Amino acid sequence: MIKTLNTNTILAESYYKLYLDRGIEKENYSIQFFANYYLGNIAYRNKRFDKAIHYGNNAITSAENIRNGNYMLSGLYLVAAAYQEKRDRKNSLHRYLRAQKIIEQYSLENYQIYNLVSIGQIRIRLDQTQKALASFQKALKLLEKSSKNSDANYNTKYLSIIQGLGVCYYKLGNYDEALKYNYQGLQYAEELNRIEYIIDFNLNIGETYIGKKKYSKALSYLNIAKADIIKLNKNNDPDLFTANLHIATCLYNQTEYAKARDLLEQNFQHIKTNPEVEKIQEAYALAIQCGEKLQDTNLQFKYTKVYNKIVDSLYQNDINAQEKLYDRDLESLEEKNKSLLSKNLLYAIGFLLTLVFAAIISFYTIKTKRKNKSLFEELQKGRIHENASKTINVQKNEFITDKKAKSLLERLSNLEKTAFYLSSDCSLYSTAKDIETNTSYLSKIINEYKQQSFNDYINELRIKYCIERLSSNHTFRSYTIKAIAGELGYKSVNTFASAFKKQTGLSHSYFIKKVVSDTHESNKINT
Repeated sequence: MIKTLNTNTILAESYYKLYLDRGIEKENYSIQFFANYYLGNIAYRNKRFDKAIHYGNNAITSAENIRNGNYMLSGLYLVAAAYQEKRDRKNSLHRYLRAQKIIEQYSLENYQIYNLVSIGQIRIRLDQTQKALASFQKALKLLEKSSKNSDANYNTKYLSIIQGLGVCYYKLGNYDEALKYNYQGLQYAEELNRIEYIIDFNLNIGETYIGKKKYSKALSYLNIAKADIIKLNKNNDPDLFTANLHIATCLYNQTEYAKARDLLEQNFQHIKTNPEVEKIQEAYALAIQCGEKLQDTNLQFKYTKVYNKIVDSLYQNDINAQEKLYDRDLESLEEKNKSLLSKNLLYAIGFLLTLVFAAIISFYTIKTKRKNKSLFEELQKGRIHENASKTINVQKNEFITDKKAKSLLERLSNLEKTAFYLSSDCSLYSTAKDIETNTSYLSKIINEYKQQSFNDYINELRIKYCIERLSSNHTFRSYTIKAIAGELGYKSVNTFASAFKKQTGLSHSYFIKKVVSDTHESNKINT
């Protein structure tokens, strides 16, 4: 069947389904594992990722029944990969974290480094940069203990870890450390002639120099990366999209707006065949800014329309995932009862369950809309933030007996009036310096008296400011999401979106639409 799998997946799928039936009939979990695992593989190859997840989960269950750690990991990695393809990174991360427990439980050290690197890569995309950094650092320590000669995958592991460390330090704003690891990785990749890593390291170095605002230097590395991508004839590859985006960013910052626009236009032609590439939001946001600089209102409207559509589709993913989850549960239930119920009775139960699930989805949707509306009204009235602040302040004042802490909290309160938190360089270090204390003590008093981390404290101030500006300032509402995020001090649109959702319970796109809609209605009434 393995040979058939590589030559004729349709025939292989039918064989494995028969094999699965045999495993179920004989209650043989080993057969069930292999049948489900290879059916999941076939589904994954054919980009039927929901099916791959379904079969992968069944494979994991079979592996658990025979307590085989290697089989469990194979199933988990299949499911994690399928969720990655669906851009559902939280579910993918959940599988890798579960795999980590199995690795420890069954002493499967061979998988440890791979698993840590995978966890780090997903955490980067979820903006959990500190945790990602810890994963890569742990992986590097483990790799340094192993023998280079005895591990056939040593070079790949090393390059992946170094690349991950470079990205983490870049995201944390430590550009010098990021460059150190990226140069180290580039040199090693060139020695091995690993072109795919050479491209990645050149792209990362270019992006880091953009962070340092050294655009000419950034362009030299980005152009090398782009030339290598074109040499490999990877015209629709996401790497080409990334290279063009970074080059366009450099051109924009060198006031060559028309060239930047043309390059982004090329990007948008490429992604018609691959709309799921990374940084698509950033590309459209930059295109809108090019339109503004070129005073081309048609271009601005065109790109704003697409940008808003992309943002809305990202927030629709949660509801879609819920619907697909119900579909998978129903399908699983049908399969388990196949041998017990007649076909007519099964259809009747399936129909009833479908109605129940449809009702649940409808209830969930209505409840979500009501909740969003209620949250929006509370935010508009300023109740959520005011009430939260009052509650925290009462608790704080009762416990402030330390004169030094009281003095520092007063200084911090005065500093808030300067809107220091809107600076993109705002950090625990800079804030501690502004109120003449050290980072450890500042972190301690924020944790103790404000009952939150420094990052949550800054996010709360930024989002409160954002809500006030969006509610009262028409010009601010017309900004692109990237521009709003930048005004608030965020270096990433995703970080802003995540912070807004966490602080308010609403997506930023929903809030802005409601403000615009309510303002429009109010103007009509006044007219």
